[in-house]
Amino acid sequence: MKAIINTTASSLEWRDPAHAKHQFELWAGEDLLATLTFGSPDRTIATVETSEGCWTFQQAGFLRPSILLREEDSDLDLAVFHPGLLGHGRLRFTNGVTFHWRHEGLGSLTWSFRGDGGEVLIAIKLEPDTEEGPGPHRVQAEVEVTPAGHFSPRVPLLAALGWYLILLHRKDPTTAPEPLEQVF
Repeated sequence: MKAIINTTASSLEWRDPAHAKHQFELWAGEDLLATLTFGSPDRTIATVETSEGCWTFQQAGFLRPSILLREEDSDLDLAVFHPGLLGHGRLRFTNGVTFHWRHEGLGSLTWSFRGDGGEVLIAIKLEPDTEEGPGPHRVQAEVEVTPAGHFSPRVPLLAALGWYLILLHRKDPTTAPEPLEQVF
């Protein structure tokens, strides 16, 4: 795999190879940058692999839902994501570094992670579903790493977590997303 930070592609793309629905791949042209694999049918656990490392995402809590981020094979939380209203949320690392997850507006298919100053680091735009009829449909998204994001070593993790969050509450990509609390 190639490092996300080292790619020169203007845009990246999450793909579901062969409509797998349990594994997704992040590509920059011909370069594979990351994989996200669900370890359970209910999508409560996922594993992410990049050249920068391997992590797990696990849903936790009932009244106060959250997503725990850990290095693979570790029981120590690296960070915790707390969902908010309207597709927003906050990711806080154990060292205090915080990122803000935002849906870009009603009817928009774009979400972003922002720094504490409000600067967009990474934006993920879900591609509309153009397939008709029942059965599995291809799920893809375009990922943009902004100039500010290229300086963040956490961009690979943000790209994967953002995609995971979109997949968690995606029912119909042509409708507005529901608050993450309703998914847990």
